[in-house]
Amino acid sequence: MALSISRMAVGDPEIDQRLRQILQAVGVPASEDWSASITCSRGGAWEVVLDGAPRAKSDHVDWEIVQRDGHVRFRKMFLGRDEQGPDHFRRVIRKLLWESVQFKENPIQKVSPVLGEAFEETVWNILRHEDMNPIQVRFGVWREGPDGMKFVCKVEYASNRRVPWSWWSGLVRTPQDLANELSRALAVRRKRQVVSPSLSGLRRVRRAVPAPGPVPPSQAPAVADRLGA
Repeated sequence: MALSISRMAVGDPEIDQRLRQILQAVGVPASEDWSASITCSRGGAWEVVLDGAPRAKSDHVDWEIVQRDGHVRFRKMFLGRDEQGPDHFRRVIRKLLWESVQFKENPIQKVSPVLGEAFEETVWNILRHEDMNPIQVRFGVWREGPDGMKFVCKVEYASNRRVPWSWWSGLVRTPQDLANELSRALAVRRKRQVVSPSLSGLRRVRRAVPAPGPVPPSQAPAVADRLGA
């Protein structure tokens, strides 16, 4: 599946191209099909309309949501300079299209909006194609002396599966440091997923093999003769 852009017309070719690039970079989950249209109102607001798969209304209250012909129509007006910035636009679109990766508290944004976005983008790029839904991501800031600052990330996988998954990073300084740690943790998780079903299958086979029962009295002498009794 893919994201198709039916119309892109906000009145500035450079902005049109930038928004198109953001949509293409964000993409959509492999199992979903979406279409997008962005136009400019008379008042200068961007009218963004996305048509695609259902989403939890409680997580996207800032969108106008309408059910139609098996798909769902999402509409939102982006007003003013702050909402029409590339970073804000990307964050809002990403949250809707990839609701499986939910970012919660991120105090790094208060330290540096650019750095905070870089950490989120790094984690999102790694987690969005994992078989976990939903994932909640939180960040923390750890201060070491007047000039030292490190960051920590928590990823929680909560679902109705028998074995939920949660992970804390160590203290890291850069998004790349976090990417390295998270990639290693996910690799370990995948290996455990491969081993666990194999062990479960072996246990089921063992349980399925019937235990030897008592020898009927009529066969007891013959069995004793074969054993040399």
